Amino acid sequence: MVYQGSKNRLAKYIVPIIQKYIDENNIKTYIEPMCGSCSIIEKIVCENKIAADINDELIALLKYVKSDPLLYIAPNDCNFEHYADVRENRKLGTGKYSKEYTALIGYCGSFGGRYYDGGWGRDKTGKRNIYKERVVNLKEDSPLLQDIELRCCDYTAFENYKNCLLYFDPPYQGTKQYSKQSINYEEFYDFLRKLSENNIVLISEYSMPNDFKCIWQKERKVMQKSDRIVADKAVEKLFILE
Repeated sequence: MVYQGSKNRLAKYIVPIIQKYIDENNIKTYIEPMCGSCSIIEKIVCENKIAADINDELIALLKYVKSDPLLYIAPNDCNFEHYADVRENRKLGTGKYSKEYTALIGYCGSFGGRYYDGGWGRDKTGKRNIYKERVVNLKEDSPLLQDIELRCCDYTAFENYKNCLLYFDPPYQGTKQYSKQSINYEEFYDFLRKLSENNIVLISEYSMPNDFKCIWQKERKVMQKSDRIVADKAVEKLFILE
């Protein structure tokens, strides 16, 4: 799934690090409290895997994709008029479209995976059908979700868990926040410190407080601007509490 902040392109670096912690510490439960598109957890091997997100529409879509690999609810094509209709009914809360259908059109039809926030997805040549490409991508995700328990909840729902490995991929501080959650970062850092007392906790971010140690980093280009041509340089990092 094309998703704002997705780690899909970085998974080949991050997954082996997480997997090593799981294997060397005999971890039985792996949790992603901010799972997004599940691009990391779907590649992890662990006895129990839990993916959670506060975005109820996202979780509804992931549950549907898990249950229906053929995506019968997906229309053969989606034009701007239909995309705009789903977006407007979502805004008004009419209930005309289900949560999973709203999410499907939003993630497959929006520009850059911005979910109704970046406009209609199209390329400059007009030769690509971005919607169809993303529906195919969603179908490919279905078998990868089969061993994952999906939950809709806030990250604090895992505060009492023990002997787990939790990987957090929050909206980065100083970048565009997701519509379903606004994070108080000082409270978030304190939560991670408390959670680390009984678990292994890894966090993706650009920077963290000094008591968190960077264990991996890689420079990459980030397309934040609407023209999708000019890219900013950013250094992706993975942290653990020292």
